[in-house]
Amino acid sequence: MIAIPFLTDLDSRAAVKGSRDPLGIQSIWTRFGRHVVGNLSTVSNSVRDFTIAILGHYFTEQVAEAVGPGTDLDTFLKWEQLAGYARSKINHEGGFRGVERVQQNLQEGSVALSASSRHQILSSQKLYGIWGLYTVPARSSGLLEGTPARLTSPARDLVREVYFPKLAEAGFREGKTIVDLLKKETVKLDTEAGGRRLLVAVAGLIEKRFTAREREFYRDYLLFGGPEDATEGRQRQLVELLESKLTGDKFPWSPGALRALAREAEGEGEAWGSLANYLSRIALIETVLAPASVLFIHLLGCHDATVDELAHRIRRGWGPKMTTVDMGKVLELKAELADGDDDAGKRWLDIASTMAEGQYQDLIGLLVSQNRVVMQIRGAAGAWIEIQHGRLHVRLPEERGDLPKRQALPNLWRFPYFLDSLYAVAFALKEDRHG
Repeated sequence: MIAIPFLTDLDSRAAVKGSRDPLGIQSIWTRFGRHVVGNLSTVSNSVRDFTIAILGHYFTEQVAEAVGPGTDLDTFLKWEQLAGYARSKINHEGGFRGVERVQQNLQEGSVALSASSRHQILSSQKLYGIWGLYTVPARSSGLLEGTPARLTSPARDLVREVYFPKLAEAGFREGKTIVDLLKKETVKLDTEAGGRRLLVAVAGLIEKRFTAREREFYRDYLLFGGPEDATEGRQRQLVELLESKLTGDKFPWSPGALRALAREAEGEGEAWGSLANYLSRIALIETVLAPASVLFIHLLGCHDATVDELAHRIRRGWGPKMTTVDMGKVLELKAELADGDDDAGKRWLDIASTMAEGQYQDLIGLLVSQNRVVMQIRGAAGAWIEIQHGRLHVRLPEERGDLPKRQALPNLWRFPYFLDSLYAVAFALKEDRHG
């Protein structure tokens, strides 16, 4: 059997999307997405988690200076736990990573801050908490540098100019009390008595509303990609296009929506042409990747079905040809699909071609072949599906996913391209949400 990573049900938000990638699609959408969003990951979508990361790294540095090196991770985990209890008990926030355990522990009236596994708020807080999920995006955004990771000067200034005054107002000047607590291996905190004052102070640092100084900072470093913006300004342009569309906490991404944004970018003039091009390329490649993904998932529930009957089923649902795939334009993406591997590029062009031509028997065979190559590259035990005597032999069966209707194909959307995270950060920082 192929080893599949799994997580416990201790926190429903702990699962990182994309941990299963049978067709090797993640590397493709990542390359295309990085042209327009250079610093965020698919899960670094909370501005306040970045705040906690910044403060956490400030406190880890203070503790390390006091007690010596090698304490960074333990200190950070204890700080994240403290912030989690403040988020839940004082700010009444839900949905953050670890919230289930936090709420359960708070029922006891006192909590423990510790790097011990029994006190962690996730099954693996190091991997699935802010340390594991936000350190790389924070570096990419210009908030962290060096080894061990330390705040950059602008991030350090934010702590001094915004968070120190808040702590001082709450009676915790420069967070010295917090640092002293985090030096200890285990801290028992009474959340109903003396500890509540500390929770209130921490909650004040991560309340829902942002100050004008915070908004300016986070727009520059998170929304616009920071001083080392890898997109050469395209991310900032995309944010400007999205500003008039921040009407809800989700955006209806689709190839059509990307093409509409590309047309808007074209209308802004020559300097926006690069953004328009890359948005159009994402819209185009998704018309291939999305149906390939949903079809492969469908095949995982079709053990012992014949290739011919499956091809007939696809033709009945999707029509004699997939008119959503513009093969002429897809050919222009060959170099980026290949990314130095001509065989990989050719396989994806063949997949696109069989879609456009309605050669569904061949499409099934190509998807099975793509999965086999991906598994070989990963050193896995074998392909998830094999074709034996014209029938599917599914080695990793799953409940069969329904094929989308033909009319749904033009706007079928499966992969994030980091766009959800960009929108979520933009929505959180929207000006009229903060007076």
